[in-house]
Amino acid sequence: MDSKHTKIVASIVLGILISTSSHAQLDNLHGDEANIVTGIFSGNQLRLTFQNDGSLGYTTDGIFIGGEWPLYSQHNYLNLGAPFLGSEVIDNNNQTRHIFSTVIGVASQTQSGAGDSGPNGEWWTFLPLPGFSNPESEHVAMSQSPWTWPESWPDKHDDVNDPGWPNAWNGYFGKNQINADEECYFVVDDYQNQEFNFDPDNTDKTRGGLGMRAYIRGFQWSAQKVQDVLYMLYDFENIGTYDHKKMVFGFNILDVIGRSMYGGGDGADDLNGYDMDANLAYSYDEDDIGDGGWSPVGYLGTAFFETAGNAVDGIDNDNDGQNGAGKVITEEMFAPMVINPGDPIILIDYSTFERTVTVMPEDGVTITHLDHEYHFEAGDVFEEIPANLIDDNFNGIIDENYGYTYGAGDEVFRSFLNVGKKYIDYYTGEGLANILLDERRDDNIDNDGDWTVLTDDVGQDGLAHTGDVGEGDGIPTNGEPHFDKTDVDETDMIGLSSFSTVIYGHIPHSDDEGVWQNFIPGYFHVLPHPGDVDFTFSSGYFNMPPDQVQRFSIGLLFAVNFEQLLTTVQNSNTAYKNNYLLEQRPLPPVLTAIPGDNKVRLLWDEKAEQDIDPVTGMDFEGYKIYRSTTLNFNNQAPIAQFDLVNEYSGNSALPVNGKAFYLGDNTGIQHEYIDNNVVNGQDYYYAMTAYDHGAPELGIPPAESRIYFDSEIEKYDSHIVLCMPRDPNTSGSTLARHIKGPATGQVHLMVVDRRDIKLNHTYRITFADTIEGANRITKNFTLLDLTEESRLFNAEPVRDAITGQSLAYVADGFRIDFENPPVFAVNEHESGWNDPLIYDFYLERFRYSRTEGYQEAADYQIEFGEVGIDTSLELVVSSTRTLPPTPVNFKVKNLTTDKYINFGFWERDVLPGQEGKFTGFTDRTRTDEIIFLDDTLGITWDFRLINESLLPEHRNPQAGDMVKIVLDKPFTSSDVYEMTMPLDFAAVETQEKTPDYFELSQNYPNPFNACTTISFSLPEPAHVKLEIYNTLGQKVRTLLDAPKDAGIHTYQWDSTDMNRMKFASGLYFYRLEVSSKSETFTDFKKMIIVK
Repeated sequence: MDSKHTKIVASIVLGILISTSSHAQLDNLHGDEANIVTGIFSGNQLRLTFQNDGSLGYTTDGIFIGGEWPLYSQHNYLNLGAPFLGSEVIDNNNQTRHIFSTVIGVASQTQSGAGDSGPNGEWWTFLPLPGFSNPESEHVAMSQSPWTWPESWPDKHDDVNDPGWPNAWNGYFGKNQINADEECYFVVDDYQNQEFNFDPDNTDKTRGGLGMRAYIRGFQWSAQKVQDVLYMLYDFENIGTYDHKKMVFGFNILDVIGRSMYGGGDGADDLNGYDMDANLAYSYDEDDIGDGGWSPVGYLGTAFFETAGNAVDGIDNDNDGQNGAGKVITEEMFAPMVINPGDPIILIDYSTFERTVTVMPEDGVTITHLDHEYHFEAGDVFEEIPANLIDDNFNGIIDENYGYTYGAGDEVFRSFLNVGKKYIDYYTGEGLANILLDERRDDNIDNDGDWTVLTDDVGQDGLAHTGDVGEGDGIPTNGEPHFDKTDVDETDMIGLSSFSTVIYGHIPHSDDEGVWQNFIPGYFHVLPHPGDVDFTFSSGYFNMPPDQVQRFSIGLLFAVNFEQLLTTVQNSNTAYKNNYLLEQRPLPPVLTAIPGDNKVRLLWDEKAEQDIDPVTGMDFEGYKIYRSTTLNFNNQAPIAQFDLVNEYSGNSALPVNGKAFYLGDNTGIQHEYIDNNVVNGQDYYYAMTAYDHGAPELGIPPAESRIYFDSEIEKYDSHIVLCMPRDPNTSGSTLARHIKGPATGQVHLMVVDRRDIKLNHTYRITFADTIEGANRITKNFTLLDLTEESRLFNAEPVRDAITGQSLAYVADGFRIDFENPPVFAVNEHESGWNDPLIYDFYLERFRYSRTEGYQEAADYQIEFGEVGIDTSLELVVSSTRTLPPTPVNFKVKNLTTDKYINFGFWERDVLPGQEGKFTGFTDRTRTDEIIFLDDTLGITWDFRLINESLLPEHRNPQAGDMVKIVLDKPFTSSDVYEMTMPLDFAAVETQEKTPDYFELSQNYPNPFNACTTISFSLPEPAHVKLEIYNTLGQKVRTLLDAPKDAGIHTYQWDSTDMNRMKFASGLYFYRLEVSSKSETFTDFKKMIIVK
């Protein structure tokens, strides 16, 4: 038996053991605001933006989807979810402090939802470490998006077999183990939190905060029972030297129940509450009606699935040891009692939590706890004081009367959280043998006995057949399934210990002491009336000595009513305790596209057919193929579907998200499809999915693999391909001639079908522009054939309205597509000051009161000299403000027209005696503005300085300085492009190209009446047989049996047999058999004769 059960001792270590050698690789990395990127969860019915500092909802880059549920409903529930980790410490002045490390939250530092910040605007919060995402993607690393992964993972460089895990997902379940529909991973620390005079690490005085690092993951599953849940997992590690003995972890939820994404809001009638048994905090709408009248609004819930464990209090906190040894806590144990000299007592050494059975001395006892000494006199009355972390009544268990109180006086009601739970009787030793009492996830014990050598002995990486440490050794290893780190049941978790309704703005996130008061265990406060209210919830107290790790898991949950919310909590908690054992979508196929002449050949692998679902087994059913001309497959119907020949067909017995799911019609499985319904020169995106038939007997509906892409950066995984069919005898692309106009965009040209080109025709492209919001943008384009005086395209968009992708168009055998800046913006590469130490600048369309400038498509130069080199014009910017004419120290030149222009001058940074000098930030806040007046008095652009870094070496412009402002300019009505065929196009080949592969094409037309054409391609000389078969498999005609040269060969068949007799209507097959020096190729196709 383990020594834990033979000695009256328990370790202070409470949490999970994470390999210290792995984390040593991170010692030289620190969190920094420069590493901040954002992500979007959308893996089930919840869509939510988040940031890699730990913020849920609000982000610093302005991208915001606030807890939309159900998916794409435009109903929002959450502004911000902000985690807090706090500790009571003794600072460098020997003062007791309550310090919290939290997230940036609301990016405006003046708002209550923002974290702490320093005097120069720097964030004193959790900030992300570098190296945990691909910096080029500017997105949080997510499992379903390989383009967001780093080249290697900083916390995996200690893997001797595969240092850094390059090109692999750093998954919760192990290397390349993608279990969830979506999983994110990032690492933060509080290194930059310099608010207090406190050193959490005496080996590194530059480290701030609490000396904490957090490894954070988020999970979403589309499985029906958890499709309304986001799991968030936090592993906090004490990387400092300070021994934290009194900590709390919790959240502030800034909810907005009943608001639509584009509505006016419905946040003034919210209510909230909690459920101790479910470890649940929640919020709901009083009248269950959202803005605009939508209903039901439903509930937002947050639940603890795992918290820090208390493995030292002698109590079965998570109540999972009821079937084992130990006594049961009763209210009678809380009664005050006198302890006289000689009475038996249990003494606890609070540095090791070792218990000693002894008697009360004549002169009493003195204990040391949290660096304080406490003396207890013999003969006094002893009573347990809840939530002070001390065994006040000397029975060996700590805070057994922990609870909460409702009401006052005669109406008081008290509830004790631990009554009915097992505890260790340290006098008799009863309960010490119960391994589910005070269990831990670092004790090298399979406490709940669910580790199995046959399935779980895979080594510390959690992945079988890699030969890593612990694999196949017959004993549990940390990192293997169902043991310590990966077994969620091996924690004696504390659960929900406080809740408070918070009126919006009353407790700023920067108020550490105010937050602490709301997080004190046993503090439960609910406002009974509705309002614009948020809530906090927390779990504590727990301790974290150096190198210790504590795990917390919460769920963000949604439901239409409270009963369903409780069911969702129960289902989600069960899934969590079962290590997320949920039915899964099938693996997506790897898709390959081969372009042809007015066709696309698609090929895919078979891995989905061998996939074994952890719940339903081998339930693969079929494939679906989708096609789109943009990277957007929403609401697209499949163009082809192939399914197994079995008992599953037609609509499924169980709907998926309220809709029937079509299982197919027993076509049989294929791994090739030729799409003949395409046009040369058009871009086509193909997406391939696999689907299963579910398990109706278990209440599990069918599931289909996700089509996942990021249209913003045009990235997608291997189940999506982009393909452009084209004439094989065309090549290359060129640019149309820019006849006039200021645009910096380009028009790309490409011949895609030589059979349709019109020689010596000249074409012209013109554009229209419009004002959208604050921007002048390209509205549409028109393509004219000047030779024929006809319009080929009229007022067509250059970008897709949903994805923002550039669109391509095909006419007269050629294709045009556009490279066009979406808005006017400063080109940072071509613009700038002559001296980089001058404050940076900002240029935008002028706006003040009702006066709005026009976005002039031009480049500019501002030249600085002495006051008087030019004079601003008097400028009326509103009914109450007129800018006076002022001699100034600069002049403005329009580089596009090569002329100096007029301007207005708004002197905001006023310096006595320095009137007319363009300056900024002499008072640290304001900057002068130059208002451009193109076309004499037309207000266009507003120029001012910015100083994001507030570095002291930055300066204002002086005489001799100059700034050049070059704009990226979208197509406008001033722009004209022309091209002549073939002068402005890449050469069109007159010789046929040799095909790249063997191929049998679909006959055309099909179905057919009298005659059809059959084509095949040979990349090299070969002997060819081309034969016709009926549905009985009988050969009815041989069209060809002869050697053929490389090339594309075409044969016409008039639907007759060898005797020139017409075949009857019906289904036939044609079969190609090719034998060359390098390989043998066989293929067949269906064709239909109709009369």
